[in-house]
This record gives sequence, structure tokens and C-alpha cells, in this order.
Amino acid sequence: MELKEYIAIFRQQAKVFWMTAGVIIFLVIVWQQNQSVRYQATLLLNIGREGVQQTEQYTYDHFYRLQADERFADTVVRWFGSPRVVEDIYDATGLRVSDDNARDMEHIFVAKRLSSQMIEVTYTDSDTKTLKKIAEASVIVLNRYTKSLNENTMEQGWFVVLGSDPVTRDMRVSFVLAVIVGCGVGIFVGFWLALFSHYIRNEK
Repeated sequence: MELKEYIAIFRQQAKVFWMTAGVIIFLVIVWQQNQSVRYQATLLLNIGREGVQQTEQYTYDHFYRLQADERFADTVVRWFGSPRVVEDIYDATGLRVSDDNARDMEHIFVAKRLSSQMIEVTYTDSDTKTLKKIAEASVIVLNRYTKSLNENTMEQGWFVVLGSDPVTRDMRVSFVLAVIVGCGVGIFVGFWLALFSHYIRNEK
């Protein structure tokens, strides 16, 4: 088909095209306005030491210490995937794990090691104050687990987990993005629906 034929078709089916596009854009806007409130927090944790271990031996520029920090950081990442640790964190905040999260507790936190001593943890909630409470409780609970590993050996310069205030962002789709996506989907669906309507009319 030539371009002139397509233009003629859309002149005939302009009502179908614009109604389809308009309905889709309207539905997308309604969905955007009625999104559930959800915030995502990013918590940065650092692995430190309680003190400096005194030694007269050559430390190879602290190579082995950094290696040990890396291994312990991996342990902390694994803790965030443990339902026992997750429940302890929520208990420390005085909050209750929601029924939806309780079924999949090992995925409430997403933790990954960024470097030998740095861990990034992301999690979501509908209240920014709750996100901050969870961050504070996470540091307390992790340090409790950390100290429990050193009760028997009482090693000097043992690990300590250091945390900062979490960075939060709104996870809801913005109005502008929703309109852009709605326009794109509306035009696409309207295009094919107009062609289909023209085909059905010709068949009749």
C-alpha cells in the first residue's frame, strides 16, 4: 500500500484511532494517580574494626586484613538473605512483617558487596520513617551477630558494621512518564485497531 492509501484509511478511521488512544491514555493516568505509595531505601554499610591489632610481623600492606574484610562482608550479605536475621531486624524496630513479606522473607532485603568493605542494601516500604527505623535496627542486629562470632576467641580488632542514614526515593511512576508511555501504547494500539476496523468494513 502507498502512503496516500494509509492516509485515506486514517481519515476514514480517525474516530476509532483517537478514541482508542484517548481511552488508553485515560486508563494509564487513572492507574498512575491510584498507585500504592512505595518508597525504596538504599543503605550503605561499611565493615570496620573495633581496634588495631598490635603485631611486630610484616602485614603485607594489610593485604590479609582486607581479604578478611571481604570474606566477612560476604557473610553479612548472606545474613540479609536469612529469614532469622530479617525477623530479628523487624523485631528490633518493633514492627511486624507484613503477610506478603512473611511468605518470602529472604527477599525483603537485596544486599550486594560493592567492594572489600562496602555493602549496599536496598529494601522497600510505604513509610519513610519505617525505612529509617529498619536501617538503624539492621546495624544493631548485624553487630549483635558479629559480636557473637567473637565470644569464644575474643580476638582484638574484631569486625564491626558501620551504617549511615538510608537514601530514599519514590518508586511510583511519575505523571510525565505515565503520559508518555500511555501515548506510545495508545498510538500503537490505535494504529492497528484502525487498520483492523478498515479491513472488517471492507470485508462486509
